[in-house]
Amino acid sequence: MITKTDVKRSLLLLIFCPLFFTQIYSQLSSQRLHLDVRAGMTTGSPIVIGKIPSGATGQPGLGLNAGLELTYVFHPKFSVTIGGAYAKKGSSFSSPVSGKYDATRGVFGERFPFPLRVKYTGTVEASFDMTYLDFPVLLNLHLKKWWFGLGYQYSTMLEGSLDGSVDIKALLLNFNDRAFDESSNIKDYDHALILKIGRQLTKRFSIATDFTVSTQQLMIEMEDGFSNPRNVFINVLVGFKLF
Repeated sequence: MITKTDVKRSLLLLIFCPLFFTQIYSQLSSQRLHLDVRAGMTTGSPIVIGKIPSGATGQPGLGLNAGLELTYVFHPKFSVTIGGAYAKKGSSFSSPVSGKYDATRGVFGERFPFPLRVKYTGTVEASFDMTYLDFPVLLNLHLKKWWFGLGYQYSTMLEGSLDGSVDIKALLLNFNDRAFDESSNIKDYDHALILKIGRQLTKRFSIATDFTVSTQQLMIEMEDGFSNPRNVFINVLVGFKLF
């Protein structure tokens, strides 16, 4: 049964929808609102804040970055951008390690009932491999064909791993190629400051570079100097204006 309330709601909807789409169309027609698809590469690495072990080395990774950006131009020189992107981020490293190791289980297996923990030294070789959805929000300054953006980025991790192998020396014993896996200690979100520089190449195409630094400490909770790395990554993206 159709009530008066249903009729009122339907009338309000009929009035609101044309007004809403008329407003969107007017913004698009005046070129104040535009949507861009962007794709490119990401490079960088989690960076340890604090004491880095002597002899540690690292290599930045390279991954795909692709997504959409919606920009609203509210002044000839200023605009606001919100976006969403799929991003692969990672790196590899080699580092000296030290601590306590159960030597008896290293020799006789994990089920040996009598642990003997002794001091060890060694070298770990591992890699970060992380997949994120990035959601940046930027305030942009436009200077002719160039623009500069500053803002905040929230990232949620779809999947991530931190694993590899470690060679250990304990007492007179050597344990090589032992499994190293700290994947469970990677937090599934990240917060970052983002700085972006771009240039409009043609009416449709543009190119941009952005630099992100994670503001969140303790992303990886580990011992021996790896307790507070931050994600530091650079994206190089080509954009195509859809409308």
